Amino acid sequence: MKYIKWMLVAAAFTMAWSCSSSDENDNNDNGGLTGTSSFMASQQPQWQVDMNDNQQPPQWEAPDPSKYECKMIVMLRLQDELVPYSTDDDVMAVISNDECRALSKRDGNAQKVYFVINVHGNTSESGGNFRLCYYSGGLKQLFVLDTPQNTFFNERNVGIDNDFSPPLLDGATKYAVKTKVTVSFPLTNGDPILTENDQLAVFVDGECRGVGKAGQPFTVFTNSTGERGELRYYSQKRGGIFIAAKRLTLTGEPQSVTFEF
Repeated sequence: MKYIKWMLVAAAFTMAWSCSSSDENDNNDNGGLTGTSSFMASQQPQWQVDMNDNQQPPQWEAPDPSKYECKMIVMLRLQDELVPYSTDDDVMAVISNDECRALSKRDGNAQKVYFVINVHGNTSESGGNFRLCYYSGGLKQLFVLDTPQNTFFNERNVGIDNDFSPPLLDGATKYAVKTKVTVSFPLTNGDPILTENDQLAVFVDGECRGVGKAGQPFTVFTNSTGERGELRYYSQKRGGIFIAAKRLTLTGEPQSVTFEF
């Protein structure tokens, strides 16, 4: 039996995770604020982005296998952040030029959720507009990951031997703009001692739009380019939250910033 290698798994997801640094002075301004960060004592916060929406479930129809030469088996593990919202209404699909090429319901438990999808296609196809589409029953939102390039190959499956968990949050349709932000701390003797419970968050107009860890890129969601975000850092060692004086200007371009105390 012939199989297809869908380049979404190699190109789009690699591209979605990657980010490049840019000069922080080009991406940040002080928003009229001066001086060092402010601090307030606090218990560990429960920061999270509100992904709830009111989208209706898509009316996808499963493909007719007799119309295609080949299929590729892909097993996806649902991104951990989306697992708590997974319900029996979840649907995973692969769409090419508005045609459904794969359709699957969920399997698994409260800790891990899997989708096994059979992607149908023809060996002559290449360069098609393929999208991985996930509808979350709990959030009532559609998540879409596009791929810039697709080519079909034979004798390939994905996610069967190795865990494959695409970053579906990056495809959230509730927000138009996603900005990858990487935050580091200054190399001084007063550096915070990072713990597992330390967190970073970006707030826009008082609403949490992104949560992450120091040194790791995380996604900040906005409705439009140019929205300005307030950077917050919870330190378990200090027992509170630092709020940076400088604001982030969120444009959709990756940026690296240093948290100034």
